Amino acid sequence: MDKKTGTAKISEQLTGNIIDLPGTYSLYPKSADEFVTYDVLIDMKSEDAPDIILIIADASNLKRNLLFCSQIIDLKKPVIIGLTMMDIARKKGVEIDLMGLERELGVPVVAINPRKIKAFQS
Repeated sequence: MDKKTGTAKISEQLTGNIIDLPGTYSLYPKSADEFVTYDVLIDMKSEDAPDIILIIADASNLKRNLLFCSQIIDLKKPVIIGLTMMDIARKKGVEIDLMGLERELGVPVVAINPRKIKAFQS
């Protein structure tokens, strides 16, 4: 898988370039997909260098994602963590304190449900 790019109109005055990178659990690439992600995130002088990084993490298996989250936070770029599958985590008996996690990591953490996001075109 390669990176996917697109543009989003955020407001009348603001447009953003979006880069969707292949999923990975570490900044130590072991596959071609992971190297694509590594290359974009580490080479902060490239034209693809992000101004902000949105990490989508699986709340039902958060432990597996926390190493990657901490590695990205260490890059000293603005980061937001979006937790998916909160409902599945709850069914497994896992309750996530979003504000506590936000405090510990030092970055915004929000619960998201991609199944309820409506795509629209103008």
